[in-house]
Amino acid sequence: MGWGRGLGEEGGTERKMKGLGGLLEQVGGWGRFQMVHLAIVSVPFAFVSTHGFLQNFTASIPDHHCRSPSNLWPLDAQGQPERCLRFRANATNETETCLEGWVYNITTVQTTIVTEWDLVCSLKSLHGVAQSVYMAGVFLGAVVFGGLADRLGRRTMFLWCLLLVASLSTGAALAPSFSVYCVCRCLCGSGVSGLVLNGMGLVLEWTTPSRRAAVSGFLSFMLSLGQLNLAVLAFGLRHWRHLQMAAGAPFAFCFLCGWWLPESVRWLMVRRRFSGALRSLKLVSWINRAPRAQLSLEMLESDYSQKEGGGTPSSSLDLFRSREMLAILMCIMGIWFSASLSFFSLALDLQRFPRENPYLVQVILGVIDLPFRLLVPKLANRLGRKPTLASCMMLGGGLILGAIPVPQELGRLRMGLSVLSKGFISASLSCNVLLASELFPTSLRMTGMGVTNMVGHLGGVTSPLVLLAGPAFPLLPPLLFGTTVLAASFLVIFLPETQGLPLPDTLEQAQSQVRRCWSRLLRKPWQGTQPLQTKL
Repeated sequence: MGWGRGLGEEGGTERKMKGLGGLLEQVGGWGRFQMVHLAIVSVPFAFVSTHGFLQNFTASIPDHHCRSPSNLWPLDAQGQPERCLRFRANATNETETCLEGWVYNITTVQTTIVTEWDLVCSLKSLHGVAQSVYMAGVFLGAVVFGGLADRLGRRTMFLWCLLLVASLSTGAALAPSFSVYCVCRCLCGSGVSGLVLNGMGLVLEWTTPSRRAAVSGFLSFMLSLGQLNLAVLAFGLRHWRHLQMAAGAPFAFCFLCGWWLPESVRWLMVRRRFSGALRSLKLVSWINRAPRAQLSLEMLESDYSQKEGGGTPSSSLDLFRSREMLAILMCIMGIWFSASLSFFSLALDLQRFPRENPYLVQVILGVIDLPFRLLVPKLANRLGRKPTLASCMMLGGGLILGAIPVPQELGRLRMGLSVLSKGFISASLSCNVLLASELFPTSLRMTGMGVTNMVGHLGGVTSPLVLLAGPAFPLLPPLLFGTTVLAASFLVIFLPETQGLPLPDTLEQAQSQVRRCWSRLLRKPWQGTQPLQTKL
């Protein structure tokens, strides 16, 4: 597979980029090690979305009305007791706020953070703030744990994030107050973000190019599976503290199993830790039952120095100093932000379907992601990463806007359009993660993905706040979400296609990809596609 025929510089780039990738073929390519490795990492991935959408149930708002000794309440427009007012004692028509608390309908749930801390009426915005606090933790964790992974290693950060999620999820379940709960949820969100970034990077850096799309699609599938796990757990555990505790238990189990995982050989080689790379390669070779005759410390050192150049380590600032990397950052951040903004708006607002069973809606919203996530690897390998990403974003954004004129009476039709749009947006997120992981060099991969993921999850932070404006301005949320996704889909044009190419390991290799893409965009139509001639 070539970078381009007739281009001497590009051919040299291809030979360099095969250096570290060729080591995977020597130790068995795709074998039983990669399968077990993927299985271990995928278990916590299956509960990531469980944490992300946990407040669909732990912060749900049941029907409620003021506690009143007289059992008399003023009625609203629907003939139901007013939620925030009651008749004043010894008065006929005078009303007052709820002085003695509220009575909640607990037929669906036993307790939530809303019923425990009375987050209703004047405090009703706090349940949305709690979700934004969690997303703020995800936002911060992306850049913190992404940058640390490029310094300390993918495996180290992956294990640390597993421990962080397990402990802070337990802390949130035992929180004595709403403020403590928010702090624990924020830190838990940062651990979830770092876990996804480093787990994805660790697996993909042990994966051969032909399997990357399938592996990335499978991990995205597991991320979506967490929404179904949430529906099952929430149906069986109606107390919010029990549900919160159960959501963190799998991470503690995986923390104990994760110590077996070896460090990424790509990261070890780029950091010039050849002895550690040799140990990891020998372990993988033994598990895959591949011959180890060609593995030696001298071979790794000479191979790296000859094929990779052994230059100085890249700095995080190189992502911003280089115009090529800066352009990649801007495009991926714009795509990630817009897709996350729309995705979380569709996934978090279960109460826009008031006549439907919330557990059934959660199952439907979770199930719809699965076929779309499974379809992404096949389309990405057949059509390419860029066409797949752009088409999913356009279809998702178009369906969001298409649901606006549908009247409220056609609730099932509105729900169907929302479900389909969520599926397409989910597929675009999956494809965007795959493309981003293949564009950044190994020396800065986790930093680049962390920065872009951080800005992407800023959309998740913003989404609950935008939804709060829905009652006052009903058209604002869908118009904003749909147009943002459609506008961001045009940024895909400026990204290189990475289908079938080796992962770039150095900054120069990543820059070469971008320059080659831009040269094709700027090529005049009458110049054709004939290869350039080079001196031999």
